[in-house]
Amino acid sequence: MCGEFHNRTSIIMLKSIRPDHDLAFEEADQPAEQGSKRMANALNLAQVKAELSYLNDLEERRGTNVAILKRLKEARDALLGGGSEVARISNSQKF
Repeated sequence: MCGEFHNRTSIIMLKSIRPDHDLAFEEADQPAEQGSKRMANALNLAQVKAELSYLNDLEERRGTNVAILKRLKEARDALLGGGSEVARISNSQKF
């Protein structure tokens, strides 16, 4: 009888300790999970910054290319002259 009481008492004690033990493991895992989330967020942020930098670079190139194209068209028009037949053909082919 005493042995059975001891076993039941041990089981009850283990059940009461176990949730605290599980909770301690869960709490110990949280910093690791938070650390990995922070790392993932940092990597995502770095990727977004790199993409924005690339897009800004493309926008600058586009602006430069538009300015160059405008100068080239003006130079072409100046070379061809406004009244030449070649200039009229070139201008008629514009959309």
